[in-house]
Amino acid sequence: MITDEEYKRILKQFHKFSDRHILAVETDMPYSDVLKVVALSDKIRKAGNELVGLMRKNYNQLMRTKRYRKLLFLYGNSKDKDKRKTYANQLNEMQKAYNITWECCRTSMIPRGKKYGVDAVFALTKAKDIWRGIEKCLYGNGNTIHFSRYGELPCIRAKQINRGIPISVTDNKLHFKLGRMVFGIQINDR
Repeated sequence: MITDEEYKRILKQFHKFSDRHILAVETDMPYSDVLKVVALSDKIRKAGNELVGLMRKNYNQLMRTKRYRKLLFLYGNSKDKDKRKTYANQLNEMQKAYNITWECCRTSMIPRGKKYGVDAVFALTKAKDIWRGIEKCLYGNGNTIHFSRYGELPCIRAKQINRGIPISVTDNKLHFKLGRMVFGIQINDR
């Protein structure tokens, strides 16, 4: 039997490696509120697609430069740690010059979020997802980042668990809050 302290320690260790908590439930939300949620999801998708377009353009411009491609080649083939470090610094400087940094991605999302009327917590989360795609292209095996398609299931995520769609329990039932909408789940399941 696991003690309460052991459980908390294991849970804390799990949270370090897992930053996503997904709860998929069927809600008791009226249809008019469902339409509002789908509209919010579409606004987040549009703002994200604008940011993807900007970051994709900057990434393609960076990859077109001969100097960056040469530095990537030299970095990959170098065995000396000091040389690798200087190549890595030069690569990072070029990424900053072409506005391919997390800071640029985050600050570019702020006006797009305001344009579409998306809360900052949702816009920041979408920017973080886009930055993960850019990182795969820069440091992993990714080739390009893709746009979100129209009509996919709504996905609304927030980085902080206490912001975005907070969850509360009253009378042994889950209640969610999104903006002014308060809703629960259909099934009385513990």
